[in-house]
Amino acid sequence: MSELTPPPARLLRFSHAVLAIAAIHQLIGSEWMAKPWRFDGASALQITLFEMHEWAGLAAAAALLVLIVSLFWRYPDATFARFLPWLHTAGRKALAGEVAQLARTLRPPSAQQTAVLAATVQGLGLLTLLFLAGTGTAMWLLEDDLELMHQIGSLHEYGALPLKVYLFGHVGMALIHTWRGEGLLRKMFSPSNG
Repeated sequence: MSELTPPPARLLRFSHAVLAIAAIHQLIGSEWMAKPWRFDGASALQITLFEMHEWAGLAAAAALLVLIVSLFWRYPDATFARFLPWLHTAGRKALAGEVAQLARTLRPPSAQQTAVLAATVQGLGLLTLLFLAGTGTAMWLLEDDLELMHQIGSLHEYGALPLKVYLFGHVGMALIHTWRGEGLLRKMFSPSNG
């Protein structure tokens, strides 16, 4: 039996882009949308924003699954331990070493100097997105039970702040690495890269 060919890097980039656009859309739209348990006094625009939030959330959940499958398929060594290093002793030591080095130098690090820290942050971002996708999908599936949907919705809203912090930090670090001349954005958006 022949080995499966890993998906092209384009699939990772595409799912990453869909997730980024959906996350920004979700954060902005959620500020003005009506919640289903409060549709009585809502305007047509607020209800439409909720429906857009729902469908964009389902698209983001699908893109998240594609991203995770593509990531682990393309990079077989990218185990969960890589993204959750605090769960094992060697990962905690490596993470502590990178954080201590950053505290001593107080300079923007290169991508190689913070590989474990970057993977940790990516892991926290994936966990946040999985939480939002899971609770959002549960709300969509329980659309007929407004009380249960409201309870899950209250949990779902807890993901907004970590997502905002993650997005700003993720974009900020990408810009710092670009400013340092490491070419991460160029590699990411280059059509010849995968």
